[in-house]
Amino acid sequence: MVSLVDGVLLAALVGTNACVLPLYLKLKRLDRAQAEYGRAFAASGHALASAGEAVRSFTGEGREVLAALGAKIDEARATLEALEAGRRAAAPAEGGR
Repeated sequence: MVSLVDGVLLAALVGTNACVLPLYLKLKRLDRAQAEYGRAFAASGHALASAGEAVRSFTGEGREVLAALGAKIDEARATLEALEAGRRAAAPAEGGR
């Protein structure tokens, strides 16, 4: 009778191991996949941080370019006004000939 109970318990143990082993292997694969996703997520975070820094850099450079462009436009307007004043001054002189 004891050996019959031992045989049933041994069969139950073997059956349990047969069910637990695939679950263990699946958990190992899940752990590896989770580690890969963690690395990809960290890399994405670094890439987004770099992109944010690039945008801030472009914003700063854009302000500098905008200021320089504004100065050149003001300079061009002053030159245009001087040319227009010179043209107006020259027009009556030519008309009096």
